[in-house]
Amino acid sequence: MENDTDRRTDPAGARRRSDVDEEEMARALLAAPGRFAVATHLRPDGDAFGSALGLCHALRAAGREAFPLGLGPAPETYDCLEGFGWNVPAEGFEPRPDDTLVVCDCGTPERLPAAVRPFAASMATLCIDHHEPGAGFPGPCLVRPAAASASEVVFDVLKRAGLPVGRAAAEALWVGIATDTGRFCYDATSPATMRAAAELLALGVRTQLLSECVYGAFPLRRLRLQKRLLGTLRTLAGGAVAVCSLSPEDYAAEGCDSADSENFVDVARAVRGVRLAAFVRKVRPDGKVNVSLRTKEPFDAAAICAEWEGGGHKRAAGATLAGGLDEILELVSARLARAAAEGAEAR
Repeated sequence: MENDTDRRTDPAGARRRSDVDEEEMARALLAAPGRFAVATHLRPDGDAFGSALGLCHALRAAGREAFPLGLGPAPETYDCLEGFGWNVPAEGFEPRPDDTLVVCDCGTPERLPAAVRPFAASMATLCIDHHEPGAGFPGPCLVRPAAASASEVVFDVLKRAGLPVGRAAAEALWVGIATDTGRFCYDATSPATMRAAAELLALGVRTQLLSECVYGAFPLRRLRLQKRLLGTLRTLAGGAVAVCSLSPEDYAAEGCDSADSENFVDVARAVRGVRLAAFVRKVRPDGKVNVSLRTKEPFDAAAICAEWEGGGHKRAAGATLAGGLDEILELVSARLARAAAEGAEAR
């Protein structure tokens, strides 16, 4: 549990890291009078989807009305989770005066889908997150940067609130924890993470089913898109950097969207000897360019992405930039090559 030293502003004083603890967030959830709309960041990954859906399940089991807001398009990877189709589109959503917006796995309004952002300003808002530098929402915020996933933090809050966590909620939270820890392989995995996982297992999580769903069954179009990705893979800086990319034409040719390329950055990261890996993509001709970055010691992915007004964690971060795909690809490649050179000099 965080102590008072964790409740502070960043050096610029712009954003709070955390202004409530788990007990206080639990009380805030229980005190909220109306419905719960649960949102998360753009292009939701396993932790975003799992934390939001797990929270909805627990609230519904307690007799409260709760639904994911603006989570589409949800990757088919998670369609084995109960409640997969609960999403309410943000377009046209009309909140009631006593509704509460709960934001999971997202530290700033800028990372919410565009259609959801206005609700963060107009509705009573709670935030449960694990990203630094902290939360930029006006309502009570619980930010636990030491946690391996937002799902781990949500699970802790649910237990403290005494909300029922059945198998459906447990499986959603399990997927969130498992995906954000790389199946419990990343450095962020802690004893607390493993204890949470053990508790979820005791609630009936079907690990083999979920593993096959999330990691072992992909639509053919995704595999064809990955084939295109492999054709772009290149290494730089003596093999310390790997970069791959996809264009709007690639997505259109295979009938894919951004959800079909989730975790494609792992292709670059898997190249032996690579310390900095990037996946650069532009899904639509009129859209922006998204960058997913993964690093190994001593490189800080969040610090690099912060230069492009992005963020995340030391080992996994991202950013969204305006410009052409080739332009941004060269920008990212040059920056990572420079980081690799600086790292080599430091050694």
